[in-house]
Amino acid sequence: MKNKLNGKAGFQSLVAVGMMVMVAMIFMVQPVMADSLEGLLEQVGQDYAISYSSPFLYAFGPNQNAGTYQTAKIPWGGITFGFGVKVMATKLNGTDKTFSKNIENVDLGDYDPAFAGQTGDVVMSGPTIFGDTNTNGTVTGYLHGIPVFRQETIPGLIETDFVPLATPEAYIGGIFGLKATFRYFPELDMSDYGKTKYLGYGLQWSPNGLIPTFPVDLMVGFFTQELKVGTLLETSAETIFIGASKDFSLLRIYGGFAKDKSDMKVAYEYLGDGSNVAFSVDGRQESHATIGVALNFLLGVNAEMNVGDMTTYSAGLMLGF
Repeated sequence: MKNKLNGKAGFQSLVAVGMMVMVAMIFMVQPVMADSLEGLLEQVGQDYAISYSSPFLYAFGPNQNAGTYQTAKIPWGGITFGFGVKVMATKLNGTDKTFSKNIENVDLGDYDPAFAGQTGDVVMSGPTIFGDTNTNGTVTGYLHGIPVFRQETIPGLIETDFVPLATPEAYIGGIFGLKATFRYFPELDMSDYGKTKYLGYGLQWSPNGLIPTFPVDLMVGFFTQELKVGTLLETSAETIFIGASKDFSLLRIYGGFAKDKSDMKVAYEYLGDGSNVAFSVDGRQESHATIGVALNFLLGVNAEMNVGDMTTYSAGLMLGF
């Protein structure tokens, strides 16, 4: 029996180390990706950059708002605390890999000096940040419906179907059904690009202490998070949610519904004319439903699916006391 227990503990330790390594690898990819993204965005103007980079937020917002709980059971007496890691991955919609944008009745000279003062239409199209890395986008100008210039722009940055995020997480609770949760990653110095900062926190409350005979555990809560990557990129995400869970021996089933909000701010210098570009984009997903399962061990593992405008998968490994 002792050997079996040692084997189980060793396996759990191996899983924990593996997930921590995964967190570090995924999180450290974000600054490197931002460096490459800035190099691409510097080659295009604001209209193109908005359509090109928006899918980053469309996926990253749901990532940040996923995995915010794995149980609705919160004690009303005594202190509980735990720590671990969470990983998330949002599946991109097919339309998030390419874009086409038609801008009507504009001065074509803003895109090609040879046509300054002439009014026409401009069509921008190509891969987004998550599109084909071997295909360049294009900007085509039309005068009286006839194409008069065509410029190649930038390719996709990373061709993928899923956008990942990973973060350490800790919680403390147990007084009057309250539980506070924190997500944090140490600053990473990106030299010329500044520092990456990531912080998230939330609060949950369970009414079950007032109605101890209720057949399921209930909980309401909120979570807010912010990621800054140098001076280039800043994302924020907020969610408020209601959840329920039910324990079955070593297995727990949980789920809930959430209202979401996210936005992204981007700022860079356009090399074409040396101007400073700054814009913000609102997230696409406004709500999502969650269904998940967890194991009730000291070292708890959970997995869930979040369905809204996007589908996000999340898993966690939490050591709780």
